[in-house]
Amino acid sequence: MQRTLSTSIALALLVVSPMLAAGGASPPLARHPEVASAIALYEIWVAEQMTYRHQPGLSVGIVHDQELVWSRGFGVADVAEQRPAGPDTVYRIGSVSKTFTATALMLLRDEGRLRLDDPVRKHLPWFEYRNPFSDGEQATVWNLLTHTSGLPRESAFPYWTDRRFPTREQIREALADQEGLFEPGADYQYSNLGLALAGEVVAAASGKSWADFVRGRILEPLGMTRSFVGPPPPDLPGLATGYLVSRPDGSQPVGPPTEARGLAPAADISSTVEDLARFVSAQFANGRPPEARLLRAGTLREMQRVQWLSPSWSSGRGLGFSIWRRDGRTLVGHGGWVAGHRASIAFDPQSRLGVVVLTNCDEGGPGVYVDEALDLIVPAIEKAVAPAEEPAPAIADPGRYVGAYHNPWGEVSEVLVRQGGLVIYDHSYPPNDNPEGSITRLEPAGEHAFRMAAPAGRQGRPVVFELLEDGRVARVKVGQNYLFPAGCGKIDRDLRCTWE
Repeated sequence: MQRTLSTSIALALLVVSPMLAAGGASPPLARHPEVASAIALYEIWVAEQMTYRHQPGLSVGIVHDQELVWSRGFGVADVAEQRPAGPDTVYRIGSVSKTFTATALMLLRDEGRLRLDDPVRKHLPWFEYRNPFSDGEQATVWNLLTHTSGLPRESAFPYWTDRRFPTREQIREALADQEGLFEPGADYQYSNLGLALAGEVVAAASGKSWADFVRGRILEPLGMTRSFVGPPPPDLPGLATGYLVSRPDGSQPVGPPTEARGLAPAADISSTVEDLARFVSAQFANGRPPEARLLRAGTLREMQRVQWLSPSWSSGRGLGFSIWRRDGRTLVGHGGWVAGHRASIAFDPQSRLGVVVLTNCDEGGPGVYVDEALDLIVPAIEKAVAPAEEPAPAIADPGRYVGAYHNPWGEVSEVLVRQGGLVIYDHSYPPNDNPEGSITRLEPAGEHAFRMAAPAGRQGRPVVFELLEDGRVARVKVGQNYLFPAGCGKIDRDLRCTWE
C-alpha cells in the first residue's frame, strides 16, 4: 500500500542514529534553547524534503571548532534490509577525496619534500602530454591542486560510461597521447586526471603509496576509524547502499559497485559523518594545540584562501578546496558523487563552524541540506557561543575630542560622537555613497588612547589624543603618524603646530 506523505515523514523522523536511540547524551551546545529549536525545525524539514525527493537515507552533522555539536541519520542505509542511517553509516564520498589528496601534498610540502611551484615532471619524470598551447610553461604541483594545469577533465578512458576504471599504469601510458586544453595557469578546468596525478606525486615524494600515506598520515592521526581508502568491505556493518535516479515506475536501482583504481586519489575514499566531522575540525587550527594539529595554521589558511578566482568573483579554488561566498560568508568545502552516493562538506573558517551531509541516492543532492543548515542551525550556534556583550567603557567627556583634523597633505578626518562612542569619519573623494562606510569606531584603550575597531583576532591601529594644558587637542597620533586640529597653523620640525 502506498504511504502518505505525512506517514513517510513520521517514519523518517523515527529512524535516528544508534547513539541517540540508545539514549546517548547530546553535547551541551545542542541543548541550548535556540540551537535545539533550530535543530528540531531542521529535522522536520529534512524528513519532508527526503520524502518529496525520494531519498532513502541521509546523515548530517554540525561541527563547531573541535566538537560535533549534533549529528543524526534520517531514513535508511539499505531499503531492502531497512537498516537505519546514522552518523556512523559509511558512504562513498567521491570527489571529497580530493581534499585528502591535497592535505597529503601539503603535509609533504611542510616537511620540505616538495614545493608547490615544483614542475610535476620533477616528481614524475614520465609526465608528458601534447599541449599545442604551451610556450614552454610547465604544469606545477600548484596547478594540479587548483585545477589550472590545462589537463583534460578525465583520463583517456570511458570509465563513467562502462565503469571500467583504468589502473595507474594505464593512466600513465595513455597520458602521452592526451591533449592539453590551455597553457598551464591560463585558465581553469576541473580535472579528475589532475588529482589522480597529484596522488602520484604524493607517492613519489613520500616513498609510500597514496593510499598508505593518506591512511597513515591523515585518517589514523585524526581517529577516522570508519574511513576507507578504496571501496570498503562489502560486508561492512553499517555500509550504505547507493541508489541511482528513480525509474518511471518509481523504483530506484542499486548503484553498481565501483573501484576508481588509478583515479582513487580523486574519488575513492569512503567515510562517515562522524569521521568527516573530525576532518572538518582539523581545518580549525586555532582550536588545537600546535602538537595536535594535522597541518600548520598558516598552511591551513593557505589552503582555504582563494588561489584561482572565477570570472564572476563569486567563487574560486583554494588548494584542494572549493571556495565560495554565500550570504556574507566565505565558505570552504567540496562536493562528491560516485555510484549512488553524494557528499558535501562546507565550513566557515572565520566562525569555525562546519556542516557534513552524506546521502545514498543520486536524487536530491546534499547541497540543499548544507545550505539550510548554514541558514538555520549555524546562526543559532553562533549566537549561543558568542560572548556576552559587555557595555562599552564610558568615555569621559567625549566632546573634548570632537572636531576636524588634517594631515600635512590637507586630507581631513572628523571625530564624531555616535551612539555614545567615538568614531572617525574619513572624507573620501568621490564621497562614499554610504556614510556608514566612511566611519571607523574607536575603542577605549587607556587615558586619551583608543584603537580602531578591527575583526576578531586582530588589533586595530592605535589612536592617541595629545592634549594641551588647557584641555585642547594638540595633535592625534594615528599609528606612527599625526593629524592636527583644524585651527592649527604652521607645523614645526618636531611635528607640533603653532596656533593661529
